Amino acid sequence: MKSTYYNPLDWKNLIPDIEEVIIKLENHNLIGVGMTPYSRSIPGFFLKKYSIYTIADSCDVTALRRHIKTIVLADKYPELASKVHGTGYLTGSYAFQGYLKSLKPAPVLFLGNTTNKIISDLQKINIRSIGNLPEHSKDVELKGDFRRLLVDLNLPSLKSKIYRREELQSLLFAELIKEFDGSFVVQRADKEVGCNEGTFFVHTEEDWARCCPILSNETNFSYAIISRFVDGLSTSMLGCVTRKGTLTGPLQLQLIDIPESLNGRKANGAFYGNDLGFTAWHTDIEKDAARVVEKIGQHLYKNGYRGIFGIDFVYDVKRKEIYANECNARFTGSLILYSLALLDQKLPPFEFFHLLEHLNIDSIYDFKKVQTALKIREEYSHIALSPRNIISMEIPLLTGVYSYNESDVTLSYDGPGITLSDLKNINQFLLIDTVQKVGQKIEQGVPRLFKLIFPRSIAISSKEIDKISAFLVSRFSNVLSKASGEKHTPTT
Repeated sequence: MKSTYYNPLDWKNLIPDIEEVIIKLENHNLIGVGMTPYSRSIPGFFLKKYSIYTIADSCDVTALRRHIKTIVLADKYPELASKVHGTGYLTGSYAFQGYLKSLKPAPVLFLGNTTNKIISDLQKINIRSIGNLPEHSKDVELKGDFRRLLVDLNLPSLKSKIYRREELQSLLFAELIKEFDGSFVVQRADKEVGCNEGTFFVHTEEDWARCCPILSNETNFSYAIISRFVDGLSTSMLGCVTRKGTLTGPLQLQLIDIPESLNGRKANGAFYGNDLGFTAWHTDIEKDAARVVEKIGQHLYKNGYRGIFGIDFVYDVKRKEIYANECNARFTGSLILYSLALLDQKLPPFEFFHLLEHLNIDSIYDFKKVQTALKIREEYSHIALSPRNIISMEIPLLTGVYSYNESDVTLSYDGPGITLSDLKNINQFLLIDTVQKVGQKIEQGVPRLFKLIFPRSIAISSKEIDKISAFLVSRFSNVLSKASGEKHTPTT
């Protein structure tokens, strides 16, 4: 097993005391815990003793075990593993708790997100975790609260208005169109809805007629927020709250409702990936977004929040303005690609600074120098596909490096690989992030299946990718859907 892919001593020009910092990090028995092991892998590329605990076996586990110690619940407790559909269920299980209590020294769990239940479960067995308390971000999690905070902080925000759920049926489409200068977007203001199911784009009276009864008939939320629709680009920026200030990444294009990724699913604002190389905005727009992330970071710091978070933006191409739309006080879907890109450029990823804050490890790095260095703009992109109608894995896909030859339309497997350093030319791509083994069931309640990672930009816009990547995503979707459908079609 390789202990590391990347040498943290390469960061010495940015982190002068890196040797001492790494020793302090290695003194902790760090375990990354998650349903998807790949998204918890980054610290394992610069820490020798880091390990991962996940639920089910997959091709990802096989690949990761070449580099990072990876423990799988299903290896010893397959029946229990089949019932675990979230980290909160795992932390309360006897098998997981028994494993943690058997470790010496006691482990510290690296979690992307925490809940009161997770914290309570771990406190009962005296296990420490790295993650923010829910109350640290309570005033940014809900869309309505975040929009109010933007106003309070005097930050640019979309024209929006909050309505009681009971009011929706009485609102007239013609009046709303006039109020919001055209098309509008409707979301629940005081409830988070997973899997991108909470957004309604209203362009016509028919759209409103479909949206309004759905929300009006629900009883588990009280307020809806209606915002002006922007025909522009979906973007995001990562931040990391530290004692020295809030580090910010580059403004990333988000890939939303890509037709080939949807795999026949209805378009409703679903996120499928990012493109780090795409830019269609002036540098001033990037600076405007960074100011928003920094100011929100300052606010979170006062609330006790530390480490990684993300802000979603919408860039109005016509008005040349950018608006913060949503705050994700957790690890986001854009983090893994950005971290891989930083590592590939011999730079410390955001997870490094996240760990320093939560483990209270001080470092003498120059904040402004690090801030500048982390604003990399490299030609990397990733895109996932929807698991819709792919009920089980019936084709033996391997995690690793693939090549596509456009001239003769052939796809070949080039060998194992899990990072950007494994890609040697622009015709290659990585297939990674929960690649199931043949015969394994595929969750239908999750938004995304595995992803393809390219060493090039693939975006034409937020909702369109180039023909080669579109063909590849579509090909994987179609072949997997067909094989799964044939396997599960009843025969007489």
